[in-house]
Amino acid sequence: MDAVSDGPTDQEITPSDIAEAVRDAIESAAEELPPQALRYLDEALDAVSDGMPGDYVAMSLYAALGVLGEG
Repeated sequence: MDAVSDGPTDQEITPSDIAEAVRDAIESAAEELPPQALRYLDEALDAVSDGMPGDYVAMSLYAALGVLGEG
């Protein structure tokens, strides 16, 4: 996510790559995730599909990680 939010780099990460990773996370652990973390992951997925900037997507993913770190 840092590579996306920092702008162009040597590392090519496409919106499809991000969406796939978020979908995989939701599908593999949806029953175990706190509702708040699931909401942030859904927001990140929506942001990718809406073409939002990488910073916004990264913010949602970091928020999900923060919720998971609290548990």
